[in-house]
Amino acid sequence: MANVKGRNVRIEIAATYAAAKTVTAVTLANPGVATCATHGLANDTVGYFSAVGGMAQLEGQACRVKNQATNTFELQGLNTTNFTAFTAGTFTPVATWSTLAESTSYDIGGGAADKLDVTTLIDIVKKEEQGLLPVSNVSCEVIAQDTPSTAMQLLESAVQSQGAVVARITLPNGAVRIFYGEPSLPGESVQVGAVGTGSLDFTAKGFVLKLAA
Repeated sequence: MANVKGRNVRIEIAATYAAAKTVTAVTLANPGVATCATHGLANDTVGYFSAVGGMAQLEGQACRVKNQATNTFELQGLNTTNFTAFTAGTFTPVATWSTLAESTSYDIGGGAADKLDVTTLIDIVKKEEQGLLPVSNVSCEVIAQDTPSTAMQLLESAVQSQGAVVARITLPNGAVRIFYGEPSLPGESVQVGAVGTGSLDFTAKGFVLKLAA
């Protein structure tokens, strides 16, 4: 385990996707294990779930393949123990990536769950229970380019089509952060005698997974 440092960090946006894989089962376990006949996926493949039946928590969740076998693969870092039972779904793997080379920082938002007041008349101390978790937001600061890079064009295209993208942040030691989310329209700010900058945000679907190499 090492400290996270802001150097030699790569932020990538999915450029193309392979054909979606039909998943017939996902275990309630830590981590969850998906059943997908002769999937052909290699370890460390990143993708996202869609058209999910039953296990609603998995809809739009980005995952990385680990411990793959002919018909199964682990969802690295995703604890599905308390999810609802899975009935159907697909996993769409990323085929190629494009680097957001102009990025200068990233920020993964956190936050506490909503607090639900369950105090009753008989109580003398207020009682609370955990409610919904906050939406996972990821923001990036970038250096403005006169012509958008390929990765930036992918983001702008996703915004225009009201779509979402898979993103991967890779640290120097190979640890990654992955998510599937809807990007905002990248901004641009230019000042006299200074390099132009911009920012963009992602509204992630499900959890941002922080995974070991």
